[in-house]
Amino acid sequence: VFTIFILGLTFVPSIWSALHTDPVPEYTLQIFPPAPSGLYPKEVVDRIPKKRTVIHSFNPNRLPAKEWEKFGLSPKQIAVIHRYEEKGGTFRTKEDVQKMYVIDDALYRKLAPFIRIPAADQSVAEVNRVPPPQSTTYPVSIAGNRSKVGKMGVWIEINRADTADWKMIRGIGSVYAARIVRFRERLGGFHQLEQLHEVYGLPEERLEEWFAQLYLESPNVRKLRVNQLTSDDMQKHPYISRKQAERIVAYRNQHGGFKSIEDMRKILVLDTDFFVKIEPYLDFQR
Repeated sequence: VFTIFILGLTFVPSIWSALHTDPVPEYTLQIFPPAPSGLYPKEVVDRIPKKRTVIHSFNPNRLPAKEWEKFGLSPKQIAVIHRYEEKGGTFRTKEDVQKMYVIDDALYRKLAPFIRIPAADQSVAEVNRVPPPQSTTYPVSIAGNRSKVGKMGVWIEINRADTADWKMIRGIGSVYAARIVRFRERLGGFHQLEQLHEVYGLPEERLEEWFAQLYLESPNVRKLRVNQLTSDDMQKHPYISRKQAERIVAYRNQHGGFKSIEDMRKILVLDTDFFVKIEPYLDFQR
């Protein structure tokens, strides 16, 4: 009897485990897709952080579409601004920017502190330049005023600086310095600081920091003699594609030399953004 009792204690738990079903099922984690924003109250949506917009000082006159886009403007809004300029419109004061119906009060308040428009007696250089800080402690002039060192660090004149000067800025090594100088040479010189955004591979977040150490004192650019250049020579410029160069030369051969930019505007393949970017580089001498 004792032996049977011991065997019962040994096998009963096993039999119980085999026959018993746990009434509590396993739980699995199910991840649902985010609900559409329309399901949230507007006050909740408004509190969701938006993509950060970095704004730097700029001259709104002849500003490329790419730069307007960074301020949150849509292509349609930018087209309105460019059409205004095509018809001879000019922003002479900050308030002129506010008069554009595509720029509402909220956007204008955000942009106004950064708008820099020249006075009637200012040159283009004075508009685009951020003057280097004056230092009576240890001013140093380097390589013919290409760069300056003051209490706030090194300052680079972007049209004169060579690769050695560029590398004086923290974060700019040999690769970035060479790209900047090479792009500047192909371009024919910078006419505004914002063109540095077009240099391939420069990190946007670092470039915004570097702007504080850059200035433009010599905006005279190398001009393209559009009445003399071949299409092969013309398309070497970063702003002119092969197709655009061929159309320009073909139109010139058919209708004669260009007298002004208005003649070039008759070429349908050339859009507004093209003229905004290329106009400072055009020379219509015959």
